[in-house]
Amino acid sequence: MLQSFSAWLETTSLSSIIQNAGWVIPLGQIIHILCLSIVLSSVVLLDFRLLGVGSTRVSIAGMARRFTPWLWSALVMMAVSGSVLIIGEPKRDLLNFVFWTKMALLACAIAITLSFQYSINRNAEFWDENRASRIPARLLALISLGLWLAIAVCGRLIAYFMTS
Repeated sequence: MLQSFSAWLETTSLSSIIQNAGWVIPLGQIIHILCLSIVLSSVVLLDFRLLGVGSTRVSIAGMARRFTPWLWSALVMMAVSGSVLIIGEPKRDLLNFVFWTKMALLACAIAITLSFQYSINRNAEFWDENRASRIPARLLALISLGLWLAIAVCGRLIAYFMTS
């Protein structure tokens, strides 16, 4: 079914336009990578704050307010640029187990980020004032960092595990 969908998508006029315009896929990749750098920077800064690394002058809620808008905006742009890349080269992505691994990891990372943001919005003081929150916060930060790093690695590996 996925092979049929990929074959169909590859024959659409939009896919043909993307494939035949020599600048669209490189531009999509550039945008995707730049947005990934914004996401990773936001995540690293926020997760390092959760780990207690660096300055503690800004509350965890303050860090979240500062960096999550950047993270979500960059993720939206990555979804758009990624969609263009998939439409332009559907077999490269949709038939690739590394791509699907990346998508599963992304779903987990987004779920963790949403749950953290929900928790911050409900009770911001919990993260800074409650000593009992430190171990779960550090665990959450380590899991988040691991997921986002794995997503970046999988994104890069897609090109090396293409189906023929």
